Amino acid sequence: MPERDPKELDLERVKAAQAGDRGAFDELVERHKDIVYAVAYRFARDPDLALDLSQDVFIRAYRGIKSFRGKSSFSTWLYRIAMNTCIDYTRKRSRSVDAQTVPEEVAEYAGSDAVETGRPRGPGDLVLSGELGEQIQKAVDALPPYHKSVFVLYEIEGLSYKDIAEIVGCSIGTVMSRLHYARKKLRTMLEPYVDGGTSVMGEGGGD
Repeated sequence: MPERDPKELDLERVKAAQAGDRGAFDELVERHKDIVYAVAYRFARDPDLALDLSQDVFIRAYRGIKSFRGKSSFSTWLYRIAMNTCIDYTRKRSRSVDAQTVPEEVAEYAGSDAVETGRPRGPGDLVLSGELGEQIQKAVDALPPYHKSVFVLYEIEGLSYKDIAEIVGCSIGTVMSRLHYARKKLRTMLEPYVDGGTSVMGEGGGD
């Protein structure tokens, strides 16, 4: 028996949840909790805070489940809630990041994220693991929220321009523009610490 399309399974559970089936919503949480946590951690940089943000995301999703009309996949809809929750958190956070204090240990980076996404590694990916990754993350954290969200969704989560445009509610052209800005900003921040002027991020990629 062929495996069913995950999107169809999500839609079935959404319809059941909209009809008041709490168990169906719990199944949606179980299916998507890891990716929501991964996004939250990128913004919170703290396991406990990431869990709190994840809980906020699913509370918002539960309260708004009846507004889901299936125009996009449930995962895209949930991503949108997660990104909005994380951006709200970033705006409220009472700390600032000094983008000019990236240490000299930042020498090179390529590969992919520490969180497995199932996407093949390529020149458009970023190493964000270990001590080196922590230093690069400081620069990523210094990006304005909307640019950071696009950067995280594309470079780290491996989503397409089209999917990101649906999630953040803008055109593909705006996604590309924000991603270009984020890459340029990171390159400027990290250039003094990169051996041989290596690019922070490749300019290739897309759909």
